[in-house]
Amino acid sequence: MTATQKSSSPRKPAPRQTLLESARGSVDETISLFYLGYRAGVAGPKKVLDKLAFGRPHHRILYVVARRPGIAIANLIDLLEVSRQALHRPMRDLIAQGYLVQKPAPTNRRLTLLSLTPKGAALESRLTDLQYDAFAKAFSVTGPEAEQQWKAVMRALAEQVRPAFTV
Repeated sequence: MTATQKSSSPRKPAPRQTLLESARGSVDETISLFYLGYRAGVAGPKKVLDKLAFGRPHHRILYVVARRPGIAIANLIDLLEVSRQALHRPMRDLIAQGYLVQKPAPTNRRLTLLSLTPKGAALESRLTDLQYDAFAKAFSVTGPEAEQQWKAVMRALAEQVRPAFTV
């Protein structure tokens, strides 16, 4: 048969390997579990946020500001790796509804510092407690060794994007 001629019989597709039989199967399963685990980890907070017409960005802001009270907006943008525009709406919502306050820095009035209000601290605590419960439940099933191994994997992944990053 010449290069310009086409075969009259269709080619049989290669047998499709199942997820766990493929060479990448173990990693594919890990990625799938990562996504499902993430969904489980944010499911509780999502229900609370939905009732407030808030989303994950609102929670991320509350979480970081709770751990770094008085953080400058520029530093928050850097930590969350979002644009100023992406941060604007959720921050505006949190400020307007009394969860977050912004004040000029005492030594440099060009810097705006963020802090949680008592209402914001209570919401952040409630959301994080729901995540704590989800993790505690999972780790109670898998044991302390699994928790340490999981943290080591997450730390190694985090190091790929932001070395020595902690909130």
